Amino acid sequence: MEQGTEGKRTRGGRPFPKGKSGNPLGRPTGSRNKATLIAQALLQDEAEGLVRKVVEMALSGDKTCLRICIERLVPPRKGWSLPPGLPPVSGSADLAKFFAAVSARFEAGEMTTTEVRALKDLTESYRRLIEMAELEPRIAELEEMINQGQQ
Repeated sequence: MEQGTEGKRTRGGRPFPKGKSGNPLGRPTGSRNKATLIAQALLQDEAEGLVRKVVEMALSGDKTCLRICIERLVPPRKGWSLPPGLPPVSGSADLAKFFAAVSARFEAGEMTTTEVRALKDLTESYRRLIEMAELEPRIAELEEMINQGQQ
């Protein structure tokens, strides 16, 4: 339902217009939760000892502590670059070769399904661009022929 009058809530609507708050002063941006501040104050002097303990537990075989340590040493990849050695794409005929190379890398375990999906989406976008670039001159030529035939 639509936004009701200011300050009145309608079914499914907001009580205030978007971007406006009932308390314009509100909580300051970047302010921290009291519980977080208390926890940080309590742990501040113990941080070094806690980290040392987690490392010791990881070294003694605790899988959870090991995972925590590894995640800090080697953070998960957020993005990736195009793997080297894939064939260049300069036209629609090259797309099949490109994706065959991607499929071969996937089958060899060199690429994840997420990476392959991203490349599939990229190649599909590129295919559409190539198709558009190839069709535009042909359409212009046909329009020119039609215009000449009508004169």
